[in-house]
Amino acid sequence: MHLIYLDESGNSGCNLTDPQQPVFVLGALIIPENQWISVENSILSVISDYFQGEIPEKFEIHATDMRNGTRHFKGTPLATRIELRNKLLQIAVDHDLRFIYRAIAKKHYSSWLEREYGAGIIINPHIAAYPLVAQTINNYLKNEGSTALGILINDENREVVGDIERTTRILRANRGSLQLDHIIEKGFFIDSSKSHALQLADLCIFYARKLEEIKIGLPAKHIDSRGIELIAPLIHRGSESMPDVLAWLTEQNTLS
Repeated sequence: MHLIYLDESGNSGCNLTDPQQPVFVLGALIIPENQWISVENSILSVISDYFQGEIPEKFEIHATDMRNGTRHFKGTPLATRIELRNKLLQIAVDHDLRFIYRAIAKKHYSSWLEREYGAGIIINPHIAAYPLVAQTINNYLKNEGSTALGILINDENREVVGDIERTTRILRANRGSLQLDHIIEKGFFIDSSKSHALQLADLCIFYARKLEEIKIGLPAKHIDSRGIELIAPLIHRGSESMPDVLAWLTEQNTLS
């Protein structure tokens, strides 16, 4: 069994013109069940050392706060925050975890929506990214063996809970290339503050977004360079087809 933690970065909902968040990223960190306890203990050890054994109540690893020095990281020197980030990402590297993500450049996505549906029709990019990520997860599990199964554990996002549950149900019944036959249950939505693994996924996804922002022309920043380097060996690239997913998305929205 594989525990698959999904989260997003660059989420501005249906606002596709936010200049501060031009890229949406949905990602998944895959943890085999026999490594879960080791990963959990490693995260707790790093956090405990950082706070000298006194972890603040309601502390949560959050990439944006760590990078910007806000909330629990307020007043903490940049070098200290970077060191913590690197130690946490190194846990994923040391456990040889796999990280799957897909990015949607909102400007291009908005243009596609207008061409396909006309002006004024907006579909949350999370809905478009999810079939891509889910299909890649499914194919990864399939390559792990015919009996390899996974459970999806999502960060709470009330905007898309219903859509994601519906999409998972439809794709499980799909008999085409997008079928999800190695993902069991309906998927779970949990509060990220209660899951260290989900918080580690958030960290990976944040730096995937920074990488994708560089690809579309935003300037690279030194503060992000090591984070991007650390997630590189974790990334699993699938062979899913974006045109297939867009065609499926069009069909579903036409039917609905």
